[in-house]
Amino acid sequence: MTPPGEAKGIKFTIDSRLGNIGLVGLAVQALCSYLGFSEVEAYQIQLCVVEAVTNVVKHACGAQPGHEVVVAVAIHPEQISFRIMDTGKTMKPMSRTNMEFDPTNLAGLPEGGMGVYIIQTVMDRVDYQTVDGTNIFTMHKYLRKMSPA
Repeated sequence: MTPPGEAKGIKFTIDSRLGNIGLVGLAVQALCSYLGFSEVEAYQIQLCVVEAVTNVVKHACGAQPGHEVVVAVAIHPEQISFRIMDTGKTMKPMSRTNMEFDPTNLAGLPEGGMGVYIIQTVMDRVDYQTVDGTNIFTMHKYLRKMSPA
């Protein structure tokens, strides 16, 4: 039993295959549902985590299988945090992305870079660092109400 106020967590590892990313989405969806997020919030959080893992598989791991991608979830009384960890290629330092486009012009939508913009818009805090060769991309979403966790 976890003492009150202490984080609960779960960690899972997938191989860097695009086909495994759906499993991450299912796990995040279940956690968000359990914590009482609305359907829309749960979908947005799931989208952010799936996008982050997709970026790791495609860019850090070069879309090559055989690399471990770790997703660690920490559930605190006030927030849920997702740490995506890998030992692939590092990404450029993050800055706030500003997407300027006309949403009514589908042909003019940017082809790349929207994932980071979505993550930065939906999540309450986003951090990225590399420590001893491990890339750590962390996303935090504050809980708006008490959860059963």
